[in-house]
Amino acid sequence: MLHSNVLTGLFFLAAIALNSVPMCLGAIGGSLVAYVVASVSGAKREHLDQGLYGYNGALVGLACTLYWPVGTELLIILGLAASLSTLLMRLLIDRLGCPVYTAPFILTVWLVTAVVGVEPVPAVEVSRTGWDNLLLGFGQVLFLDQPLSCLLIMVGIGIASVRALCCAAVAIVLSSGFAFLIGASGDSVFSGLYAYNAVLVAMALPARSEQGALLLFAAILLSVVLTGWLQQSGLPVLTAPFVLACWLVLPLWHRLEHLYRTRTLPAAGGVAEGPATTA
Repeated sequence: MLHSNVLTGLFFLAAIALNSVPMCLGAIGGSLVAYVVASVSGAKREHLDQGLYGYNGALVGLACTLYWPVGTELLIILGLAASLSTLLMRLLIDRLGCPVYTAPFILTVWLVTAVVGVEPVPAVEVSRTGWDNLLLGFGQVLFLDQPLSCLLIMVGIGIASVRALCCAAVAIVLSSGFAFLIGASGDSVFSGLYAYNAVLVAMALPARSEQGALLLFAAILLSVVLTGWLQQSGLPVLTAPFVLACWLVLPLWHRLEHLYRTRTLPAAGGVAEGPATTA
């Protein structure tokens, strides 16, 4: 989830397993299928090592275990869907001039659920507390709803970057407050529906200047608006608000980062980071 850290990945895997063993197996299976298909189809080694294919495949596996019960049908759909996400990644990564993020996962799930037809995923039962909202804001990134699983996600992010964890927590507060302002229901807000995409936005667009912080703030609010729109459209929300918000603000973000580097690098003698690309 936007971090190339092995220990973080292990915490995420443990969180998924604690939440649901079938989900964990689905994530592993989807990741393995995606990796094999990507390797056979000639994907670049650097992209394989960054986990670009495996992460999208893992998300596809998680989604499949939510929509279909364990059985032969699930295995067939998961294998085909993970393969499709890999092919879409190959296509998009060569065509887009910006990070692909989780677009292959989103397009795959939209297509597969439209063709096969599924029942809506049951809503998460919440206690309407700020702590509940905080935990689910992190956990719902990987479709998790058990408190301890969500806490492990937070720990995993903190291991990779304490700054990213803090920024994500602030994003949850901002997105949830704004969701209430635009009329979102309490259940949808406290379930983390409007927060988890804001978490991804906050980690994908690091702000190193006042202008960058304002742009990040705008992107977080935009993800909330897009979440509401997708929810009304009937499409599974997934991580589409995160991807769309980042794509919309990236041109301006790159310009601001260029200005930041030209002002700070001569004195610092280093190289500034770019936007995260591994989700």
